Amino acid sequence: MLELSHVSAEYFGKTALREVSLTFQPGQVLAIVGPNGGGKSTLLKTAIGLLPPTTGTIILDGSPLKALNAKQIAQKVSYLPQSRSVPDITARRMVMHGRFPHMSYPRRYTDADRQIVIEALKQADALELADRSVKTLSGGQRQKIYLAMALAQQTGTILMDEPTTYLDIAHQLQVIALARKLAAQGKAVVLVLHDLPMALAGADRLAVLHKGALAALGTPEEIYASGIIPKTFGVALYRMQTENGWQYYCCPQ
Repeated sequence: MLELSHVSAEYFGKTALREVSLTFQPGQVLAIVGPNGGGKSTLLKTAIGLLPPTTGTIILDGSPLKALNAKQIAQKVSYLPQSRSVPDITARRMVMHGRFPHMSYPRRYTDADRQIVIEALKQADALELADRSVKTLSGGQRQKIYLAMALAQQTGTILMDEPTTYLDIAHQLQVIALARKLAAQGKAVVLVLHDLPMALAGADRLAVLHKGALAALGTPEEIYASGIIPKTFGVALYRMQTENGWQYYCCPQ
């Protein structure tokens, strides 16, 4: 479990997070939403130690985050950033990077590691890309490879910053379905999303960040009833009941 208590942080010398207290619960999908510049990406980076908090404490599986080194953190938390460099290696080798936190140096891949990579590629619907160079892939294809790399890390907590970027609608829905499957396996799954209807339909809880502060935290039903979405985003939010549950949509106010 990853727990943040009264955490503040700076980004390029400016306060980006303000006294945020939040727990990433095992067995749940948490969607982090908010206007651009609200601190969503900063929150994920601070939660895993890529950015140091200026105040507050972060506890990972019962230990202070500051007492753990990068490898120990990576054995417990997978992080899919918003963007990353594109090396000229095969997708299979890229996904194998997810196994690095579990290896000693020099790294020696085992048959078990190779099978984990195959399964991760399958989960991300990217097995057919395994032997292609990452540089030759489209943005959506690369995103699936990065997702597979996070899955290959096999951690109890998975943080994904805009995982549906570049993906068509069918694959966006697959990502949400996969997040729910991982949560059902007992993992804590955290998604930064810009698509409010998708976040409301797919998450167990939503955290609304605004100007670096936690403006609201609750179930989709609680967030909808609170009126925080129109207030924060300046859009009208509606919903309708379908055979698959509540479906949400936004319109200009």
